[in-house]
Amino acid sequence: MTVIDEVTLLRACVAGRVLRARDGEELVVEGRLVRELCRRGREEIDPRGLAIQGARIGGDLDLSGMEVPFPLRFTGCVFDRPVLLEGADLHLLVLDGCAVPGVLANGLRVRRDLDLSRSHVTGDLWTSASTSRSAAVWLCESEIGGRLICLDTVIDSAMRAVQADRMRVGGTIRLLHGFEARGGMRLLGVQVAGSLDLTGARLTRPDRGLALDLGDAQIGGSVFLIDDQTGRRPLIRGRVDLGNARISGQFLIRDATLEPTEAIGGAGYSSRRDGGTAISAPGLFVGGDLSVEGECRIGGGVDLSMGSFSTVRIHRGCELAVGGGRALDLTNAEVRSNLLIEEGTAVQGTLRLAGAHIRGGLILRGTRWSLPERNSLIAAQGVVVDSMVDLREMEATGGRLRFRSATIGGALDAHRARLLNLGAEALLLQQAVVRGSILLKEGFTAEGRVLLNRCAVEGRIDCERGTFAGGIEAVSATARGGMRLRWAEVPPLVDLTGASTTLLADDPAGWPRNSMISGFVYDRFDGAWDWRARRDWLRGMVPFDAGPYEQAARVFRQHGHAAEAERLLIEQRRQARRAPSPEGRSPRRLVRNARDLLYGLTVGYGYRPGRVLWLLGALLALVGVMMLSPAVQETLRATDPRGNVYAVDGRLVTVDDVAAPADGTATAAGRGARPGPCGDGQVRCFDPLFYTVDTVVPLISLGQRATWYPETRSRAGALTSALLNVAGLLGWLLSTVVVLSFARLARPA
Repeated sequence: MTVIDEVTLLRACVAGRVLRARDGEELVVEGRLVRELCRRGREEIDPRGLAIQGARIGGDLDLSGMEVPFPLRFTGCVFDRPVLLEGADLHLLVLDGCAVPGVLANGLRVRRDLDLSRSHVTGDLWTSASTSRSAAVWLCESEIGGRLICLDTVIDSAMRAVQADRMRVGGTIRLLHGFEARGGMRLLGVQVAGSLDLTGARLTRPDRGLALDLGDAQIGGSVFLIDDQTGRRPLIRGRVDLGNARISGQFLIRDATLEPTEAIGGAGYSSRRDGGTAISAPGLFVGGDLSVEGECRIGGGVDLSMGSFSTVRIHRGCELAVGGGRALDLTNAEVRSNLLIEEGTAVQGTLRLAGAHIRGGLILRGTRWSLPERNSLIAAQGVVVDSMVDLREMEATGGRLRFRSATIGGALDAHRARLLNLGAEALLLQQAVVRGSILLKEGFTAEGRVLLNRCAVEGRIDCERGTFAGGIEAVSATARGGMRLRWAEVPPLVDLTGASTTLLADDPAGWPRNSMISGFVYDRFDGAWDWRARRDWLRGMVPFDAGPYEQAARVFRQHGHAAEAERLLIEQRRQARRAPSPEGRSPRRLVRNARDLLYGLTVGYGYRPGRVLWLLGALLALVGVMMLSPAVQETLRATDPRGNVYAVDGRLVTVDDVAAPADGTATAAGRGARPGPCGDGQVRCFDPLFYTVDTVVPLISLGQRATWYPETRSRAGALTSALLNVAGLLGWLLSTVVVLSFARLARPA
């Protein structure tokens, strides 16, 4: 064993050479001698400073409060006691490959690098910086002008491996390759001008579940948690906390394994997760991309609520597993470009996007989702997506996709997606605003209800060849680009109550009986205008509703199909008569049905007034023939004001003869024994044609029926009177129906 004295140590430093042991020799350097050497000025020591290799540093190496203007390098050394550097001002400190029982360096200032590469640091040191936890390395309020380098370093502590609150680093923090922290690392509020590089690092045995605390940190470069060149994967057992941190560059995670050790309560918008949280970063700002690449295995939730990111990208092959919890939480976050989870990614848990603003697109194509929190695989109520939402070929099992009150700047494309949530909702777009189209087509399958209630779609709602095993509801929805409802299978329920669109493209035979389209408004049909198909479509609606018939008829009429519109309205009245009534089979109901049936058979509920005209003409012909019959004419009588009675061929009874004119002249009829048929002008002459019209059409009066009447003392006269009364009643009824029908048709539609 060789013990170095002060003179030998000084000579080595003045010469600028490394002080090392000979082969097989144990070299001992007392810590007090190093301290004494460091008290010397810069001009006495070579610019290469103190360099010791393979020695044992005996006793305390206490440089607290000292200013050392030259570099200190210890390579392969063993320290008997912790290195004390509190408040020191050093030029450069290298502990390379050393065994160190702790480093106490709160308030340390290093003008260049602090290098702990390949060293093994152990210990549980207590300081006033924390009254509850010990650490192996203390760097609180320290300032490193260059880099903090821990290449292949192992730090072992029962509690915290490193505590470096509010540390400032002018370069990069490099915790690389074989770096392992067996205890928690607390870097709360650190300021790093460069990057934080955790390539191949392993953080195990966390302190109370917290493996790496970077809360309120400010990193001018990027954060790398990636595998190294040898394939060593980074491993973090415990939580990574980045709450309110700011990363100016990118945040890259590649081929890493993150395993939270316990369930913990989150901060900010986070809440307790049953499966623990792998990354807790509410309020995190990342100037570049946040990217998870390679074969990452994240066994807990990733909380990015209230954060701001350029792009969030989770690449193919990654797995997020927090069954029953929140796999990725972006509540109230801002993504300045796209949120992309690549095809093939498996996620167990929920994606929360409530109140988030994604200025690009939400791309989840080909992803697989299961084991949600509270039955929502995607909880995106109130989300704003400036571009499209891509759900193509997605598989979602056991939960719903909830986009309530969302605003989507492009299309929501879910063709060939499979949403399996039996007995509950599969897709919710209630009160959403979609500036593109909603595409639930080309193999889209939803084993659960699809709810589009009160959503406003500037494009179209396209269900072409989609399968809706749980039914589809679009109450009060608006689709300005039309609705394509030719689904692959007839759904059990379709509810379009109060919905509105422009184009209705459907298969009328492909609607279920349990369809509700009351108040459903559309402008035109797509394809053939087959009124019979529409009639059968409307007949299938249970219960009966008159409104859909009127809507369909309005569309037919507006596009030049007036006859088809009338047929539909006639069918509406027929179905209304057959529909069950709350009154049951009451006499009033029976009378109403009989009247309605008569109205339908005669004038087609006012849409076929020509039928009554034919009936009225037939009645006129029958009465005309009857009035031309001599037997009927023999029963007719007329009476003048004096009481004289006339038959159609002359006077029968004379009560008061016609007086001679005042001028003394007399007509031939007056001189004859029997006056003519009109009583010399005392009564209106009988005319069979006018009498027929006067009897059958009571809307006008020609004076015939008021003048001539059948005498009823004979059987022929009584029969004639009865027939004329019946003809008059029928004529009144038919004439009234004609007038009312034409009046109805004259009203605007």
